[in-house]
Amino acid sequence: MKLLQVRLMVKDFKKSVIFYRDILEFKVRWYREDMEYALLDIGETKIELLSRKAMAEVLGEANLPLEAGNSSSFILDFGVEDVDVCYNRLRKKGITFITEPFDRKEWGARVAHFRDPDGNLIEIYKMI
Repeated sequence: MKLLQVRLMVKDFKKSVIFYRDILEFKVRWYREDMEYALLDIGETKIELLSRKAMAEVLGEANLPLEAGNSSSFILDFGVEDVDVCYNRLRKKGITFITEPFDRKEWGARVAHFRDPDGNLIEIYKMI
């Protein structure tokens, strides 16, 4: 098996598209507002945005409650050229960071963290 893409089941589809397309500047490969679906091309891996409502219709609402908890069960981890430059660019676009850039010597990396509109944890990462 090979990872095809990561699907984020989002509460507010339009707000999430604005966040990933306009603020993080990921290229939209396919977009269907009527389906509340977008496929974002970010290199080797893709991200899908699908509304929780649309996914609940597929699975049946009993199998996917419309309200998710506030905690993340995964982290989207994005490699960047320079964590500090990326951090400053995203802050200027209104992103509130959970952590400022810092070195994780045990990982050999510099990182910073923020959340998307649904509370999913995102890390920007650069090997040092």
